[in-house]
Amino acid sequence: MGTRLEATLRSIVQKGTWRQVVRMTVSLILSGIVAHLIHLEEPVWALITSVIVITQTRLTQTLSTGREQVVGTLIGAAAGMSAIALEQWYGFSLPMVFWVMLMPLAVIVALRPKMRVAIVTLMVVLLFPSTGAPFSRPLQRIASIMTGVVVSFAVSFFVLRNEARREVLRDSATLLRRLGDLLASALRQHPDYDMLATADVTCRALLQDINDGVQEAEVEHPGALARHDPLVARLPGLLRRLRSDAIFIARAAVEGETARTGDMLAHERDMLVGFLGQMADRCDATAAARRGQALDSEGMRDMLDRLEQTGEHWTPVMRFAVGLLHADMRLAIRNIWSDGRTDDGPFPLSGHPLLAEVSFGPVEAAGADRR
Repeated sequence: MGTRLEATLRSIVQKGTWRQVVRMTVSLILSGIVAHLIHLEEPVWALITSVIVITQTRLTQTLSTGREQVVGTLIGAAAGMSAIALEQWYGFSLPMVFWVMLMPLAVIVALRPKMRVAIVTLMVVLLFPSTGAPFSRPLQRIASIMTGVVVSFAVSFFVLRNEARREVLRDSATLLRRLGDLLASALRQHPDYDMLATADVTCRALLQDINDGVQEAEVEHPGALARHDPLVARLPGLLRRLRSDAIFIARAAVEGETARTGDMLAHERDMLVGFLGQMADRCDATAAARRGQALDSEGMRDMLDRLEQTGEHWTPVMRFAVGLLHADMRLAIRNIWSDGRTDDGPFPLSGHPLLAEVSFGPVEAAGADRR
């Protein structure tokens, strides 16, 4: 029991869950204070909105959710005020005007599911009991929701914000280790197709996390990421190429290209897994270091020299595939060890010969996806 609790606490600390708890608490307290200071009649809606927006873990998600809350609220409030006008001026019953206004909002939500807060706002304006003038209800609730959104934005920007650079580097380290595992499974005389396919799914998910992290970094440094943090800007392209090379090798291995390579398999496998592990350790060290702190270049030259060599006894297909991986690993090593401050940058993935859309799956299915 104690071991399980200790593991849970360690997971919370390592994954930054405590940061999210602090941000949510601060957001709730500040939303309540601001709602009280501006004398909102229904501050509870500010608190509810604050929770909805601040629960997003990334700044980009917070901005997107906040925008959806604002737009949806305005649409729902406009529908609610129109319904109140029909009820007050033309004598229509409340259920009738509610259903009349609900229909167009349902169409909007069907087309744009993220606008579902418009229906919630309509229900809040019309169906929840309130005191005061009829038209004050939607205005008060708009003010409450806007208060929650604005406070959540401020807290997301200024309170314990996760640094996207560290997240990208740590995810990159994890991806490099998973690529090492994939190659360790592929470079055998009888590789397991299902195991390789599962490993590729994990790698693709990590790549998506890295892309999301880079988008977050671009929000932190709009228009200046390539100059401010060139390694973070380059890592997605570099890692996509390494994954594509690894999948190319895995596909060749599954087709039997490794069955005739003998003892060369073990040597190449151990070397690649070791180098990918060193690259992952370097990414972790860079993430832990202060921005701009110089790290030693120990081991880089040896890796670059050994990656120049290609096995003479590989089959032509494997020699080509492994040669591509060696070239892209050399490029990645130079960038990682120089913190991206090198003239060697990745060209776009679409320009990579043969590897623009490589995935670990049947050739027919991959072709169908591209179509």
